Amino acid sequence: MQRMSLITVTVLSLLAAYAAPQVQAQSSDDHAIIGVWSLNLIASSFEPGPGPKALTRHFLMDDDGYMVSIRVTVTGAGNPTFALARTKLDGKDYPVWTNLSVYQFLSSEALPVNTAAMEAVNDRTMQLTQKNAEGEPGPLSPNVWEVSPDGNTLTVTTTGTTADGEDIHNVEIFDRVQN
Repeated sequence: MQRMSLITVTVLSLLAAYAAPQVQAQSSDDHAIIGVWSLNLIASSFEPGPGPKALTRHFLMDDDGYMVSIRVTVTGAGNPTFALARTKLDGKDYPVWTNLSVYQFLSSEALPVNTAAMEAVNDRTMQLTQKNAEGEPGPLSPNVWEVSPDGNTLTVTTTGTTADGEDIHNVEIFDRVQN
């Protein structure tokens, strides 16, 4: 347990070091999604399940117009995971740093092979497409992210198919924790 906590703290420190120099405090007027969001487990649904035990998302805009997205998850099995992406909202592919890609980078200096493409549909809605090393959309892509008109709820709707051909339909409901 201590080893996992040390790894989690190390990973989060790396994320902070990566994001901090590029991010300055800006108003949430840049895009409605900017802020910190916590998954509401009761309101969310995961088919085929199980869903995570906890999930927090943090979105920031940097000086160059990139959105920095940090996701910290405790999986249904109790394992901590993270992802960090720095993307423009232009629908183009950008690298995604995950637990595995950080380990690969530290051991062999390999850069991430998975990508994320975020596209702003409007000032409250975005679409995310995640791709693997071959450039193929992942099983949880595409998904649609929509911030409620009052700005306090983020709904992420994901449809796709598992490797076994089983349909995926997840509706994640997040509560705003901080602007």
